[in-house]
Amino acid sequence: MKAIVVIPERRELRLVEQETPSLYGPRDVRVKMLDVGVCGTDREICRFEYGTPPPNGPHLVIGHEALGEVVEVGREVTRVRPGDLVVPMVRRPCAHDDCAACRAEHADFCFTGDFRERGIKEAHGFMTEQIVDDERYMNVVPDALRDVAVLVEPLTIAEKALGQIWEVQHRLPWSCAATPGTAHASCHRAVVIGAGPVGLLGAMALVHAGFQTTVYSRGSA
Repeated sequence: MKAIVVIPERRELRLVEQETPSLYGPRDVRVKMLDVGVCGTDREICRFEYGTPPPNGPHLVIGHEALGEVVEVGREVTRVRPGDLVVPMVRRPCAHDDCAACRAEHADFCFTGDFRERGIKEAHGFMTEQIVDDERYMNVVPDALRDVAVLVEPLTIAEKALGQIWEVQHRLPWSCAATPGTAHASCHRAVVIGAGPVGLLGAMALVHAGFQTTVYSRGSA
């Protein structure tokens, strides 16, 4: 099957042929890739500013914003089934027992720095025809979202930030006055700097949460 890879040592970006992956464990899922997004991170990797291949080879398959369809599952898989649309997770936890974030399945908050990220750091990405991964890293999306589901991964950046905002707000000695029929954040304002894909997704998430939202951008949106 075909894949797009970078070879940092040679400063090359190439289309290559590689073997179709097989299921290795009982919880593995094989996924046919449908859509793969290209963002600023991918451009920087292709400029060889960063991007780390897995330890066992010189190249890195790029692509971390992805949507796929499940085509095969291991015998112990219970969360997904063939035909499901899935968005695969990017980051994998570190192996340190003292990393409370990774042990609590919050690898995005890993504080050791020894995490892996598919398509970015020490793990092959999704810009290929098929992938295999553990079912716990698959997020099922409704068929009705087929045309936009590839945006789920960048949307999680905004949603994660919004979740932390609520954690901080809950610790403060004040809250919004309750107004029947309004969103729970109706007394809050937000400013988004930048109107790229993540900025616009963040703005939409904030508006949906009830924030009075303003977006500033150096260019036309």
